[in-house]
Amino acid sequence: MNPGTLSGGLALVHALVGVAFVAGLVGRWIVLAAAERASTLPEIKALTMAAAPFDRLVQVSSLLVFLLGLITALIEHRPLLGPLQGGPVDWLFVALLLYLSILPLVPLVFLPRGRIFEIALRDAEVRGEVTRALRRAFRDPVVRAAHVYELGAVTVILGLMFAKPF
Repeated sequence: MNPGTLSGGLALVHALVGVAFVAGLVGRWIVLAAAERASTLPEIKALTMAAAPFDRLVQVSSLLVFLLGLITALIEHRPLLGPLQGGPVDWLFVALLLYLSILPLVPLVFLPRGRIFEIALRDAEVRGEVTRALRRAFRDPVVRAAHVYELGAVTVILGLMFAKPF
């Protein structure tokens, strides 16, 4: 197989997986926003359960998009680390930095705050009502800021990937 054809095919799959990643982020955000506005515990439970497939899509596609991007760049002999490898500061280097900047959010924000949310949800189930702790967990400003950053960074990465401005 021609290396150009291979890299072109991988780049296309990489782009499509990137779109799936964004769809998962947006889908999860929409469903969880609806859960936050819900007034009854059964509604909240149903909507948080509906967010689970979007969460899985984000987890799987985020890893795949990264691996496919790395493989494509290597096949094309692109300097992934830009100026650190004597290459230019280009869209690929900036996109890689943005992607890597999202990763710490998982262990520092999403996992620990997710556990707090799960505890609040279980407590609300035991009490049979929507509790203040559950409402607070939904409105956690740190989680909200992390999700806004995550979606913003991924949107910029997609824009860089398609526009290749520099």
